[in-house]
Amino acid sequence: MIIAAIENNILAIVAGTFTATIAAEDIEAQFNALTHFPDRRANTELADLAERLNLFAAYVVELWDKACAPIPEAEIEAFARRHVDLTRRYWAAEGRCMNWFITGPARFPVARNEKRMRISDARRADLKAHEATARNAVKRKAFPHGADDEPIRSGDPSAMQRIVTRIEELALSIDRMKAANAIIRRMEKDLATEEDMIAAVAENTGLSPDAAARGIKLAPWQSQRGFGTTNNRAELRRLQRRLAALAKMKERGTQSQEVDTSAGAVEIKENADMARIQLIFPDKPDEPTRRMLKANGFRWSPSQGAWQRHLNEAGRYAAQRVLKTISGASAA
Repeated sequence: MIIAAIENNILAIVAGTFTATIAAEDIEAQFNALTHFPDRRANTELADLAERLNLFAAYVVELWDKACAPIPEAEIEAFARRHVDLTRRYWAAEGRCMNWFITGPARFPVARNEKRMRISDARRADLKAHEATARNAVKRKAFPHGADDEPIRSGDPSAMQRIVTRIEELALSIDRMKAANAIIRRMEKDLATEEDMIAAVAENTGLSPDAAARGIKLAPWQSQRGFGTTNNRAELRRLQRRLAALAKMKERGTQSQEVDTSAGAVEIKENADMARIQLIFPDKPDEPTRRMLKANGFRWSPSQGAWQRHLNEAGRYAAQRVLKTISGASAA
């Protein structure tokens, strides 16, 4: 998706209802004290802005294609509107800086220019931070429970099925590696060549020739051929424990109780659907209580109206610790 294009040194931006036109000659004067070629600098800045806008739009389109959902033009529009504003602020800050090669060294305001350059650097950092934050935000909206290549989140409705699938894949991989190791040991005794080993392993285990070669061809620091299964076995055990914990949590279901505290009646809720333990206050907690909540790993969720963290034994213990501190008694 192209939302920004340059023609005749004029940048035209169209993103939803947001439109903007920026000519190089309109911003050229801001770089007069920085370079002998302010026209080139102006064109470069416009090209950089267009590239950032188009790359973000392409990123959003790619994400929503993977999510099989309509392209959110409102997200692209909001990014373009805000990013153009931040870019103008950066240009304004950059325009107050000077280069003594241009202005001349005599009585050059070094200290004042250093301060202006720090401000300009901060405005440039704002651009990078805005782009990174916007990309993370749209990715969370496209995949609220995480993409397929990301860790499995407990709040994902299909988390248990995904873990089962991963367990099956790991078990199959371990079986293939064990079969490959048996073939390698037998063929080593027969003094077979590496090429013959690779062909035999690929034919009898289902591993690709490249994967087979990684366990057969020796690196300079290796002395023994074969595939190691230690890491895969450890990951398999971890996933099995996590699956059991999730199954136990789902079986227990969502539970809730109220505890009288100095901040009023606080509801402690184990939200099994979201895999979160939540503390719901009747009113906004005071500053010391908020600091204590954050220190114990709780974060405010506007959509839930609660302070929450992951639902596990550590989360339960943290919730009890917070409630004990603000009530003077341990919650049952």
